[in-house]
Amino acid sequence: MATNLLVYFVIIESMKIYLARHGQTNYNEARLCNGDPNVEVYLTETGISQVNKLAEDLKESSFQHIFVSELLRTQQTADAVNQFHHLPITIDARLNDNRSGFEGKRVEDYYAAIDKSPNKWDVRFNGGESVADVKKRVNSFIEDLKKTKYDSVFIVTSMIIIQLIFGIIENLSCEELWKIKVERGSCAEVDL
Repeated sequence: MATNLLVYFVIIESMKIYLARHGQTNYNEARLCNGDPNVEVYLTETGISQVNKLAEDLKESSFQHIFVSELLRTQQTADAVNQFHHLPITIDARLNDNRSGFEGKRVEDYYAAIDKSPNKWDVRFNGGESVADVKKRVNSFIEDLKKTKYDSVFIVTSMIIIQLIFGIIENLSCEELWKIKVERGSCAEVDL
């Protein structure tokens, strides 16, 4: 007796994401928080050197589109890399650094306040966002990115957004993703 077997093949396509952290800024040098695109935060000479090296390192890499936050530092970083690629750049506010509630204040004070909080992933300071809030907007960006037809993309953003992107894609806990480190002006890769 013959049996008809239907075989379904599911093709899972993945997208390579190049995740770059912007180069050093005047606020990094001063150890100050910034998540407001209206505040003048820009790459320092060290930051420009970092992104020029990044551009050289990625000169032969292949990606089809570039995404950046509204923050000038990410756009400056993308422009340096894009001199070798000439790709469209999309500015997306969901890639903005977190609004910590410590705008213009010391980074150490922000991290100390988080560490002292009983639920550090949900705490909000001074009208800012919690880590959970930022994760929601980053997840929204990733879900929209999945709907595109790109094989590879280049994203320039800040450390916390890179941590969250890795955390979402790799299904990491907040404690695990908080340990991920990407140096300023460098790039990491992940498959979506």
